[in-house]
Amino acid sequence: MKRSLAVLAAVIGFSLLGCGGTGTEEVMEATPEAGEESTVSQFATCTATCGNGSTSVSCSGSTCSASDFQGVTCNGVFKPCPPPPCSGYPTCTSLLNTYCSVEGAEQACCSGTSTTFLTCGRNSTSPRLQWLY
Repeated sequence: MKRSLAVLAAVIGFSLLGCGGTGTEEVMEATPEAGEESTVSQFATCTATCGNGSTSVSCSGSTCSASDFQGVTCNGVFKPCPPPPCSGYPTCTSLLNTYCSVEGAEQACCSGTSTTFLTCGRNSTSPRLQWLY
């Protein structure tokens, strides 16, 4: 009786292991060749080289693609490369809240040592279009 109980326990144990046991999630790293685009359709991490090659952007998802010097897309959400360091643009503080003419237009500007963008739009205090963060 003890022997048949041990055999039954062993059969049940092996059956459970054969039906899944412990699951592991495969993670793949997808890095394109310079200037090429790559796409992965499993859970993956994609990385794009940005700027002069010293910076990069990454994301993870069930689908992802990377384009060097542009950015990465994971699960349909695009993450762009950061803008290059400030060079030749006006300061953001000199443009902020000044009038602009095309709603939704963007203007590059220097904020400290980095480049950022102001957007032409309306705020709650004025109906006129002006440059806003």
